[in-house]
Amino acid sequence: MRSTILAVALAMGAAGAAPVRGAERPDAVRGGLINLSCMEALVAIDQPGLAGVFSFITEKDSPAAFADLVAHQGKSLKKYVAKLDQDLKAAGGITTWDHEAIVFALALFSGPLAQTLEKPPQKLVSQMTELSLAPTLALEAVTARRKK
Repeated sequence: MRSTILAVALAMGAAGAAPVRGAERPDAVRGGLINLSCMEALVAIDQPGLAGVFSFITEKDSPAAFADLVAHQGKSLKKYVAKLDQDLKAAGGITTWDHEAIVFALALFSGPLAQTLEKPPQKLVSQMTELSLAPTLALEAVTARRKK
């Protein structure tokens, strides 16, 4: 998983390293950096190719965008919750980014948009609620504790 994250991060860096001469417009929209917690989440749901799309979403909005993505894809939601469960067990917490994403997903399932979403199993909602109450840690702390 780490090698995939590094490969995507390097590819993103290489893609932005050599712009084509004359191809840039002053008003052109450019992708930015992607939060590494977001990259881990995309890898966890087997969608690392979406990193380019997420590079155009501001960092503060990326947890909500990711939550919306997994809320519409039941299998991805299950994979993401499983990843967070593993982090909680290994590190004693989840990242702040993951916390924001899981809280936003819960809000989607209990808000007015819930009618447009496939309702997840109650067991999964319970896991999500438990994860939303988990302590938050820096990504570095979670990563270091995973290795032990």
